Amino acid sequence: MSGSPAAPPDFAETLDRLARGAPPLPHELAAFSDLDREQARALEAAWPRIPDAARAAAVAEAVRLSDARVDVEFTRFAAVALRDPLAEVRLAAVEALRESTHRSTARLLAPVLRDDPDEDVAAAAAGQLGEFVLRLELGRFPEREGEPIVAELRAAASDHTRAPAVRASALEALAPRSLPWIDALLLDACYGDDDDVRLAAVRAMGRSAREEWLEYVLEQFDASDPAFRLEAVVAAGEIGSEDAIARLADLFLDADADVARAAIAAVGEIGGEVAIEYLREFVPDAPDELAELAGEAIEAAAERGDGP
Repeated sequence: MSGSPAAPPDFAETLDRLARGAPPLPHELAAFSDLDREQARALEAAWPRIPDAARAAAVAEAVRLSDARVDVEFTRFAAVALRDPLAEVRLAAVEALRESTHRSTARLLAPVLRDDPDEDVAAAAAGQLGEFVLRLELGRFPEREGEPIVAELRAAASDHTRAPAVRASALEALAPRSLPWIDALLLDACYGDDDDVRLAAVRAMGRSAREEWLEYVLEQFDASDPAFRLEAVVAAGEIGSEDAIARLADLFLDADADVARAAIAAVGEIGGEVAIEYLREFVPDAPDELAELAGEAIEAAAERGDGP
């Protein structure tokens, strides 16, 4: 009958198509959502026989579906794909889990961080584990399962033999946790030799939203590299202290346009009467593009409830 809803995709048919090398049709991969144990075993047995291109297409479709729909759950599918010989497939499998906060997801990702030979895959796993660190800090994740995750991230962030991308991602993932040894890690990274890890330390300081880090963040406002100035400006906005406003205002006309825009936005994010005053003083002499952005920042600052 015309206009009737399409039948839900069939698991066996979808698996058979993939085994024959056919990429999944739009929404067909929903058949691999919320697999039961028998289906997961069947997928695991068939996976090595599926051609490379079809495996890659299937996991890419899982990522797309997990972003587009709230009614799909790919934990057991991703558990199979995380053991794929191709790094690109394993990376996509990590991405397919980014909306999941299930304990089983954390248990899948921790070994990937520790053992995956590809630095991009391991770094992506570390980034995903940051959500569980945040939930642990907020009391929404059990300590008996959360603390081993923190330990894995600590090991990765502290290990100078690991790739900088992995160390950097692990540092950022640890940012929500309030522990003295994490503070020491961030300080060590902030004054280390690798730029990626140093940038990650600045980002982590901002994401912690702790005012104690402001002095270290403000140091980066004078960095010659605009990447450091940009990350520091964003971090200052996340920390949200009025003590940063005057220094941020000095960067409203930074030589790097991204830094200038970020400084204006950060002052709006901090909000309050002091923020509004600096933004209003800037508007009359600002270039048109920045004047418009400053106007938006004034509105944002006022919406925070402190301005007129």
